[in-house]
Parts: sequence; C-alpha cells; structure tokens
Amino acid sequence: MDYSTEQAIARLAQENEDLKKDCATHLSSMEALEHMFAEVSQKQLYAEINCMELEHIFASVTDAIWVIRDDGIIIRANQAMLDLLGLPTEEVIGHNCCDLLSYSLCHTHNCPRSIAKKPQRKEYDIQMTTEDGEDRHYILNAAPMTTIIGTTAIICQFKDITLRKETENKLEEANRTLSMMARLDGLTQIANRRCFDETIAREWSRLLRSQKPLALVLIDIDYFKKYNDCYGHQAGDECLIKVAKALEAAVSRPSDLVARYGGEEFVLLLPEIDIDGAQHLGERAADKIRELQIAHEKSNVANIVTLSMGAATLLPNPLSSPEELIAKADQALYQAKETGRNRLIANR
Repeated sequence: MDYSTEQAIARLAQENEDLKKDCATHLSSMEALEHMFAEVSQKQLYAEINCMELEHIFASVTDAIWVIRDDGIIIRANQAMLDLLGLPTEEVIGHNCCDLLSYSLCHTHNCPRSIAKKPQRKEYDIQMTTEDGEDRHYILNAAPMTTIIGTTAIICQFKDITLRKETENKLEEANRTLSMMARLDGLTQIANRRCFDETIAREWSRLLRSQKPLALVLIDIDYFKKYNDCYGHQAGDECLIKVAKALEAAVSRPSDLVARYGGEEFVLLLPEIDIDGAQHLGERAADKIRELQIAHEKSNVANIVTLSMGAATLLPNPLSSPEELIAKADQALYQAKETGRNRLIANR
C-alpha cells in the first residue's frame, strides 16, 4: 500500500469519527428539542386548562360582571351581565357601556372609567331603574386591569343589594316611627313631655344665638278632677283629646309646639314671640275650648270646660335657662287659678 492510499484511508476514518460526533451532537439536540417541545406542550395545556377554569368561573359568577376599555367599549361580559342588560352577547360586546346602561355615575368625574387614568380600586353605591320601572340597588366594584395585549381596561362587578336596601329602609322607617311614638302622648297624640323638654332646650340654644324671644303658655283644665268624678274617666279621656285638638287648631306656625305637660296640663311653646303675642295666642286657645261647649256641671266657674293659663316670655341669655321661663309661666298660671280661674295671666 503506497503512502497516498494510507492518507486516504486515514482521512476517511477521521471523517467517519467526525460524522459520528456530529450525529451524537444532533441526537442530543433532538432530544433536548423534544424535551423542550414536551415542556411547552405541557405549559400550553396548563394554560388552556387555567383559561378554561377562569372562563368557567367568569361565566358562572352570579354577580353581573363586564370588562370595558378606557374608551367605554365592552370587551367581556358574563351571563349575569347579559341577563341584567336583557341583551345577547353580540349586542353587548363591542358596544359602548353608556349606550347600554345608565346610572347616576355616567358622564360624571366619578365614572368608573376614570380609574384607568389613576389606577385604583373604587366602590360605588348605585341605583338603576329597570324597564318595568322597578328600582334596583347595586354595589359597583370597579378595578383596573391590563389586557393580554397590554392595554388598560376596567373590570366592573355589579352586586345586587336591593333586598338589603329594602330591609334597611324598612328599619329606618321603623326607627323613625318608634322615635315619633316616643315623643307623642299616647292618649291625645300630640307632643309629650319628653318632646317638650327636648324642643325647649333646642329652641333655647337657637334663640340664644339669634337673640330672639321664647314664649311659653302653661294651661290647666279647670276642675278636671271634678269632671272625671262626675262623667267618668272615659269621658275625661275624650275631653283631653278634644282639648288637645283645639289647642293645636289655635296655633298655625310650624315652629309652634303644643304638648301635653302632664295630667290635665298642656303647654304652648312659641319661639320668636313676645308676651303680647303669647297672650293673644293663649286667648285664642281659650276661645277654641269654649267653642267646643263641653258640658261641665261640676265646675265652679262655668257650666262648660274652661282653661286657666299662665304666659311668660324670656330673651335667652347665658345667665338664664329654660327652667326660668317655665317657672315664670308657672307663677302666672298659679295667679290665674288664685284669682278665679277661667282666665289668662301674663307674667311681664
């Protein structure tokens, strides 16, 4: 074998070794590539499963949810949202939210779309009216989100709290009724002593600031015990009811208060009235009672029910108090009784 033949054999052997190495390298690369493809396929499978789970969750949530771009275009809506709107998917997706749903936040600076400019979660209490005129209340939760293509969107959840609102409203109404009942006299249905005490304290503070007078007329039904003894307690109760209604008819301003002070005693609380005005209203109240012509054969002053009254007025100041005004009116009432009853005495 000559030298050139040996060189050719050696070169072929080397090329064979290089080819084996290349094959081994390619085989390793193929195995790595297959492994990578397997990992990618597994991750894609997991992603598809997660996507399906999220889609299922999104579709199954009972609260109405939609996703809108910052320009108001709707890009997602679950079944509950479609039911709320009463529209199919094709009439919701791609449309502007303001064209489909209107409530008090629309076209205002508080619109949920505004959170896209200053990302933050917000909660709103909104009211919407259905097509049949029914008012529905919702808590609207709005939060910013980023879509898979990197754009900003807002996800909005509408939680129906209509039943809760109705319960709250009924509770508030019940509390108002209880509060009113607590300030009404059970028999005569006019203000009771508690209401009078609260009102005179409030008016005193108000008039102390405005420096205007507060007048008071204390009223007592003449010989009411004898009336009860003669006609019975049932008739006595009816008499008190009639007197209360007549006293209410004697005053006309919303700020005036007629209250049952206790037993057969009543009171007129008259803000921003001087003593002459208080005396005038007291005498008008007495006339209203006389017009009733309630028989009272045991009275020592008349054959009908009459009143004794004491009127007083004070200009509130830091050194005086509502109790001082009550004491002045009580003195006048005592004087009216001592001087023959069936009259009004003004404590000037």
